[in-house]
Amino acid sequence: MKIPQIRFNDTNLVKRFFFLFVLFIPVYFAGCSSDDDEGGNGGEDPNGSAPASYVLGSGNTNMPSSGTIIAEYADAPAGSEIKSLVDDNADTKYVTYHSSFHITWNGNSSKAVTAYSLTSAADTPEMDPKTWTLYGSNDNATWTKLDVQTNQIFAARKEEKNYEVDNATAYRYYQLSVEANNGGTATQIAEWKLVAMRSYTENINDLISSKGSSSFSAITPMGKQHEDDLEATVADLKWLADPAEEPEPFGDNGTKMAWNTFNVVSLYPNGSPALSDVNQRWVGDCCACAVFASMAYLYPRFIKHIIKDNKDKTYTVTMYDPTGKQIPVSVGGDYFIGNSGDLGALGGRNKEVTWATILEKAMMKWRQVYLGSSNVGGIGTEYVSAIFTGDGESVGFGAGALIAEDLQRAVEVSLKQGRLVIGGFTRSGEQVDENWQTTSGHAFTFILPDDDSHLFKMRNPWGGTTDGVMKVKNDNRIPPMIDLRICAPGAAKNYGVGPDLGGYIPNF
Repeated sequence: MKIPQIRFNDTNLVKRFFFLFVLFIPVYFAGCSSDDDEGGNGGEDPNGSAPASYVLGSGNTNMPSSGTIIAEYADAPAGSEIKSLVDDNADTKYVTYHSSFHITWNGNSSKAVTAYSLTSAADTPEMDPKTWTLYGSNDNATWTKLDVQTNQIFAARKEEKNYEVDNATAYRYYQLSVEANNGGTATQIAEWKLVAMRSYTENINDLISSKGSSSFSAITPMGKQHEDDLEATVADLKWLADPAEEPEPFGDNGTKMAWNTFNVVSLYPNGSPALSDVNQRWVGDCCACAVFASMAYLYPRFIKHIIKDNKDKTYTVTMYDPTGKQIPVSVGGDYFIGNSGDLGALGGRNKEVTWATILEKAMMKWRQVYLGSSNVGGIGTEYVSAIFTGDGESVGFGAGALIAEDLQRAVEVSLKQGRLVIGGFTRSGEQVDENWQTTSGHAFTFILPDDDSHLFKMRNPWGGTTDGVMKVKNDNRIPPMIDLRICAPGAAKNYGVGPDLGGYIPNF
């Protein structure tokens, strides 16, 4: 179907020319190669005379590619321009003094969008969008209606509402056409996100049906591992959200952890979450460490998305309760201190606080409320994955269940599907490669191989030589010792590296 591109009075020719200029100029500059998705992590205003558009880089968390977002009207007040709609920050907002308008996304790559979300602003509910239509197009002229929503109400401020789209067609342009707001003289939206369909279509359904075990639950989306968790009270939720509240100390052999203030130079020493930021120390939570490293490998943008820096040396992590509901868990600047006075908690290679330290402490608080104890020692892979992604679906393969070729296939396909792959060995002391031996009762993160000389890589969260990464070859000796746990990505799936995922070589 065709829809009008601009809503204006025909007498307002200057405004009409301006909008057409903004809308089509990015096509010439960014559209020479329609599937070229290069660009930095941030964005930029194309020029000072085009405040109604914003160029977004490929590292952004809102859109499925790099491209340009374009507002119909250039009436946004200072600080609430169109770029605020795609900055992954619910504390900022886009404002237009219209109740009927549209916003166009001109992507540098054609993507099949299967879901989208809108987030309400922090104030003024009457300015929320209420009725809208989402369209897709490949020529910016002929548009296909993808989704219609009417009389939508945001129950809370900064609430993200998600909508699925029955669509398998890749479009370059997407347009959000707002037809009405909640009665205000202006309309405001904090965030707009488009979620694209992954293009990787291989699966391991045959292996799962014949060899695998599942953690699926008909009771909760968090999996059967969370069916018997405790229910939080209002006081519990307040305690979780308060960064001044510390989890209870725990320890073995009469030695309990103690807290100490550590200076946080950067949560992301490598600029973005990296596997080398995850190094297990005093706490026996190797499965959690392996899950965090897998998230860094597959979903570095998701990690940044769920950790909010409160700018006061505290952080708030978005987690999920045992029913699959999002909850905020906040932690302060004190972290577990080791016997030698340095960081004893999970952290970076040089014993510095990283994003992984934040997630570990948030996990301790979560466990204290929902399991009655902050002791995360021995916490399971599928248990940890669910509380950060909201999805407890997982499949397990015992050691020896798969021949080497099927083991390799299960790892490769699952990783390219965006699933977290964790596993271990049934025996210790067996030489894997020139640097590493097997360790039983321990969890490892699986990584794609660099070449055909080995089946895959496994990373020990202890770090160290080669950052704990070992190459597993098809030698008929090591593969039969390996078990797998493959976890669904849940909310992380919107932030993945994608099917072009490669191997991992430490940058040190």
